[in-house]
Amino acid sequence: MSSWTALFSVLLVMKIQAFTMFSWNIHRGVGMDGKLDVERTASIIRAQKADVVVLQEVDQGTTRSGKRLLAKELADQLGMQMFFGKAIDFQGGEYGQAILSAHPLRDARVVKLSSAGEARIAVLAEVQVNKQWVTVGGVHLDAASAPRRADEGKALLAALAENQGKIFLAGDWNEGPREALGRMWESSGWVYQKKTGEPCSFPQEKPEIEIDFFWTKAVEQADECRVVAVNGASDHRGVVAIWR
Repeated sequence: MSSWTALFSVLLVMKIQAFTMFSWNIHRGVGMDGKLDVERTASIIRAQKADVVVLQEVDQGTTRSGKRLLAKELADQLGMQMFFGKAIDFQGGEYGQAILSAHPLRDARVVKLSSAGEARIAVLAEVQVNKQWVTVGGVHLDAASAPRRADEGKALLAALAENQGKIFLAGDWNEGPREALGRMWESSGWVYQKKTGEPCSFPQEKPEIEIDFFWTKAVEQADECRVVAVNGASDHRGVVAIWR
């Protein structure tokens, strides 16, 4: 290995400084009281003071959400840039995931992971943090089938295979980090961001399973990674990772 190659490898895995990312399945802004409350959702997100937020189960213009554009409303309330990625058409609108960023955002895109039944996607973008561009992404995999989740995970790995920079992925994986899918990601060089405290995130009132978490590439362990209580604002708790 040349000295330049060695230096480049070291730079890739250096810990990013002063970066916070929050992931949350917002249950389309509907809390355990059955009420759609975008302001309540925004207040939980705001409290995390995150540079980047990835959200799952987001409605844009659907009948059940009163034709409201939830991703746009949240971005406007929080003063953040927004990218919405459609997973499926639903009730006259769209249903999918969103990325919110307090920093410049570019190359935002949808990666299709599966198409049968309820199609599954990932949303990816590059965000400029501390004068460097990093890749961030949100994930929401199939809830019912482990083989289908494995195929979706392989599709996402393939989509990111040529990316040589820092990558931060988080979301609702619908499977624990030490199950088959997680073992596949770990063997591919990805780092599971270990949580401090209770790791379980679902159901929100009394969490019993860990399905919301971070995988990163070319990034060291966060200084802090933990589950965030949401006070009934969704059926999932959120998870935040902080690099200081």
